[in-house]
Amino acid sequence: MEKQRSKKTKISDDLITCSGNSVQIPFDLIPEILKRLPVKTLARFLSVSKEYTSIIRNRDFMKSYLINSSTRPQSLIFTIAGGGIHCFFSLIDQGESTSSSKPTYLMNCPHLQLKTFAPSVHGLICHEPPSTLIVSSPRLIVSNPSTRRSIILPKIDANHECIYHHMGYDPIDGDYKVLCMMKGMHVYQRRYLAKELQVFTLRKGNSWRMVEDFPPHCLCHEDTPDLCINGVLYYVAMLDTASIHAVMSFDVRSEKFDLIKGGPDGDLNPKLTRYEGKPALLFPGSDYRINLWVIEDAAKHEWSKMSYDVSSTSLIRNPYFHHCVFCTNDAGEIVLAPDFVRTKTFVVLYYHPKKNTMRSVVIKGIRDRKIPLWDEASYHRIISVFSGQVDNLMFL
Repeated sequence: MEKQRSKKTKISDDLITCSGNSVQIPFDLIPEILKRLPVKTLARFLSVSKEYTSIIRNRDFMKSYLINSSTRPQSLIFTIAGGGIHCFFSLIDQGESTSSSKPTYLMNCPHLQLKTFAPSVHGLICHEPPSTLIVSSPRLIVSNPSTRRSIILPKIDANHECIYHHMGYDPIDGDYKVLCMMKGMHVYQRRYLAKELQVFTLRKGNSWRMVEDFPPHCLCHEDTPDLCINGVLYYVAMLDTASIHAVMSFDVRSEKFDLIKGGPDGDLNPKLTRYEGKPALLFPGSDYRINLWVIEDAAKHEWSKMSYDVSSTSLIRNPYFHHCVFCTNDAGEIVLAPDFVRTKTFVVLYYHPKKNTMRSVVIKGIRDRKIPLWDEASYHRIISVFSGQVDNLMFL
């Protein structure tokens, strides 16, 4: 009996030939094929050949892969605290009410001490490493849930001050930058003047650089999220000691700041979100109302102000309704979720302001995750919900 011949793959400059099947693929088509594969598959391809490795690790290919991934339906990313750790889950939205949906576990990190929110920025998450115990010399870590790899950034010269941190992405150069702010003088009710700002570009051999010029402003509450849209990082700020909210914008490429005035007044703790491609503030009102203030023109400080009455929707009439507004999704729906998860399932609501409709999705499996300390907690707190989680091929 003749032995079966093994199949061999040969990669040349112009085509790939698979002996035994007589398959010939032009080499210039390989990157287009690889862009459509999952990250886990591409990670395994790194051990196939040096040619595959050179393609997958190429900076232009990784940027192209991220752009292609951003065109797919983007999932919600949940940050949920319990047992002294924060876990991240992603949920693909099917666009309809479902009786049951199980999110995908991404990663976990220690209880965030320096900042509560750690949003996903084009697939990467900036947070603190386990060793962050002393604020006099804190360090930050950037993780990629898609590849399960992380990198610890150099120590920050914080001069014994507490810090806030944000991360932005420049789609032109493909750079990620981490912005770190020192809390200065306390002025009023958990509000601190921004004292020093440092920036770090996520590349080998780089160090923290001091930002010399920025508008004076007060840092807002620790539990206010930030947002990055089209190369501009946004975060909520306060004007001096007043209770008027503003939005600070930071151009990731030029590293220039601009303060967008005209935000809502009062102790509202608004959520920064993206609505129809624009930055917006989302916050609850009285009598089952949801307020949405959208920045229409940042240079002119122009806002559109909308308020929606959701009391007529049947899901809100439940006397045990305790949902909070978190964000908006790509479909223009406002996402509401409970503060705490005490049972094996919980409900996420999606309110469509233009249609005045509310749909629900039952989430299961969060509390069943077998992680030390996590599964021992009596309840879990939903810290944040963000829209826009994408697959990222960056190998940190």
